[in-house]
Amino acid sequence: MAPIYHLCSHIQNAYRNNLKKIAVPYNKTFKAITNILYEEGLVQSVSSGDVHGPFQVGYQVPITPSNIASRRIWIDLKYRHGEPALQKMGVVSKPSRRIFASVEECQAIAASKSSNSLLKNQSLGQITILNTPYGIIEMKEALKKQVGGEVLCYAI
Repeated sequence: MAPIYHLCSHIQNAYRNNLKKIAVPYNKTFKAITNILYEEGLVQSVSSGDVHGPFQVGYQVPITPSNIASRRIWIDLKYRHGEPALQKMGVVSKPSRRIFASVEECQAIAASKSSNSLLKNQSLGQITILNTPYGIIEMKEALKKQVGGEVLCYAI
């Protein structure tokens, strides 16, 4: 598994420093998480690129063993009236302690009821990202598909 804590801390620190654009290493996990952040309106845009900058729109470079180390995901950060759109982002599952949630636990967390797991209830505006058999998806979509999975991270 990719070190998700690296992505969470990188994005959170970039917002704290009021940066406009950041680059994180490219991998499928990071790409899925950043796409969810984009769909939820917490970042302005997500694009692929390399160490020199994002690729032009419509321009695709195939991923090969010779260029994988230089690939990056470029994220344009979003601000509302000078305040960051994303206030906090944190990791739930770690390599040393993986946290899983069943469908029933996800329903309890989403409804802000107490659950038997180590997970906290969702606060208003919080998104929770899960790794499920359907891929990496947000908790709302997991509840629609009636599936649980490993809880990766959350963002407020």
